[in-house]
This record gives sequence, structure tokens and C-alpha cells, in this order.
Amino acid sequence: MFKALLLQQWYNLSDPGLEEAINDRISFQHFLGLSFEDSVPDETTICKFRGMLARKGLSEKLFDLISEQLEAKGLVVRRGSLIDATLLSAQRRVGGDPDASTVRRKDKVHYGYKAHVTVDQGSEIVREIELTSANVHESPLFYKMLQGDERSVFADKAYFLDVRKSRLRKWGIFCGILDKSKKNRPLSMKQKKRNKRLSRVRSAVERVFGTFKSHYGMRRVRYVGLIRNKAHLFLVGICYNLKKLLVLNPA
Repeated sequence: MFKALLLQQWYNLSDPGLEEAINDRISFQHFLGLSFEDSVPDETTICKFRGMLARKGLSEKLFDLISEQLEAKGLVVRRGSLIDATLLSAQRRVGGDPDASTVRRKDKVHYGYKAHVTVDQGSEIVREIELTSANVHESPLFYKMLQGDERSVFADKAYFLDVRKSRLRKWGIFCGILDKSKKNRPLSMKQKKRNKRLSRVRSAVERVFGTFKSHYGMRRVRYVGLIRNKAHLFLVGICYNLKKLLVLNPA
């Protein structure tokens, strides 16, 4: 059943679509270890199994188990952590999801959730995931997103705090958080050049978000409610990392 959910994410299928694909594709049946005589899980069974994972927080535990296997293979570089967040639209219109919220970005109002990730610099493996309502600011989650074994941290201006930079340096971690201008204190030319240099490193996290949204349909969350959507995000993270495994360590 877990492997069936992986297929669902890789091929961006609905529950009925997954049931139909398993019935129709020999490759799917082979991957799941099913013979022609075996019964195929129907869409209700698939939905119930995914709901059970969500209620018990097992998607997060599965993500951690897969991460441990990737680390055991020596694929996690630990040179640095790229921390960032992206907005995901809600499945329903404003007010239709009790756990979603609105936030204004520039001249647009977004209604939905915010996905927070930590990406390993070099391998681009996702090491940490969190999902919050859209109006939750990135900064309070900064320490939760740290891994503790990285040698440097890169993040955009949303994570800037003087005390945070000092603390990272005290811990022996290079601080790659972009500088932010303050009231009546614009950035110096040196700070602007620094930001431009660090942005080239930090921008790798955007490729991860691009893959999530383009290949896994995560421009909009699939379900209603934080618990179900959080479980789904972890499944997408697992699928992304397993595909990255094939790139970093081809069969």
C-alpha cells in the first residue's frame, strides 16, 4: 500500500486513477509485487490507508526512515543547508478550509498553506519538511529546520536577525542568510554584493520547489485540512528524494 502511494505521487494520480492504473499496467503490478490473480486495492482502500498514515503521523516517520537510508549510502553532503518556504494554494476557496489562511505578498492575496523545506547543498536532497498555514512567518521555524550537522546555512531575507547570525557563528556555522535593510539604514554596496553572491547558492532550493509544483502537482494542495496535506507533502518529499537517489547513485 505504501508503494502504491509512491506511484500515486510519481504519476500525479487521483485515487480512482491509481486503482485504474494498477489494474491496467503490468509495470505497476510488478512494482507492487502483485500477480495477475491478486486483487487490486480499490480507491476506498487507498484513501483509508493514506488517512491512517496521516492520523498517526506515519508519513513523517517514513520520510525519516528513507532519509536515514540515503545518509547510510553517503549521499547527504552536509556542506550546507538551504532553508526556504513557498506558498501553496488551498484546495477550496477562501473560507473553505479551516486550517488554511490568507497572506498578502506584494499586490496579491494568497489563500492556503506554506511549505517549509531544508535542502542539502550539493546533493539537493530534502532533509526537513514542515507545512503550516500560509500566514505563519518563516522565521520562527528557522531552528526547527536546522539539521545540526551542516557547516553553513543559506536563507533569504525573511530569516534575517542579527542575533541569529551571531548564534550561528558562535556554533561554528557559516551564516549565509541574506542581509536585510532596516529603517533609515539601507544596505551598503558590500552587503548588496554579498547578497548577490549568496543568492546564487541559495537559489538551488528553488529547483526543489519547481519540481514539487511542476511534477507533483503541488501548486495547490490536494486535500482539505493541515493533517492530510502535511502527510501528502511528506509523501512528495519521499518520492522526490527517491528519484534524486537514482540521479546520485544510478543503478
